Amino acid sequence: MIYADTDFFIALLKPTDWLKDKAKKALERYKGQITTSEVTFIELALLAKRYNLDPVKITASVMAICEIEDDAFLKAAIYIRDYGVGVFDAFHAVHCKGKIISSDRVFDRIGVDRVKLEKIEKYSEA
Repeated sequence: MIYADTDFFIALLKPTDWLKDKAKKALERYKGQITTSEVTFIELALLAKRYNLDPVKITASVMAICEIEDDAFLKAAIYIRDYGVGVFDAFHAVHCKGKIISSDRVFDRIGVDRVKLEKIEKYSEA
């Protein structure tokens, strides 16, 4: 396997990029051997807005290139695009397995069971 970082995927997925042809050749050469990590998905989600790209389409494309079947990345991208959730909160939401301790009300909006940090009683030693 060969690890690809964000600039490889951005070059492939932007309509124009100075590295697009090189990235296409690399994709052809290493097809079926390319991998990446969650860090790349987070960075791509952050860059999607800058380049006016759809985070769901980008995520689905990268998952296909890397043959990733875990839908957590796609779910995070949907939270970002369809619910206006920030990138980091979207990734927290997909990793919390449905329940999170937080003061951020965005989780209420997307159906994550939130332990309301602001409502926790003051800690007292017994």
